Amino acid sequence: MIIGYFDLTVIGILILVNALIWNKGISIKVGCLVGGLIFGLILPLISMKLEIDRVASEREIMDNFTLLYTYFKFLLYWIIGGIQLVIIYRESSDEELQK
Repeated sequence: MIIGYFDLTVIGILILVNALIWNKGISIKVGCLVGGLIFGLILPLISMKLEIDRVASEREIMDNFTLLYTYFKFLLYWIIGGIQLVIIYRESSDEELQK
């Protein structure tokens, strides 16, 4: 399953956090650094580990191709992170234009 329960939880939390801090200013540098680190490395690795543990507990025999789809977690989170960075950039640009 490409999108698991952990991924859906992260997307839900991301939507909630965006709704809560929508009007607060976020620096582009801080947003890019934190977003790149979280969505580029940390969340995909956690999601991948949870998916591997889930599949390992359900199946006895695994070959190299059984969990190959878990590498798509990186692409999924890179896309979500890119959307998040666009939102941060757009919000910070709007604030700079209002000043």
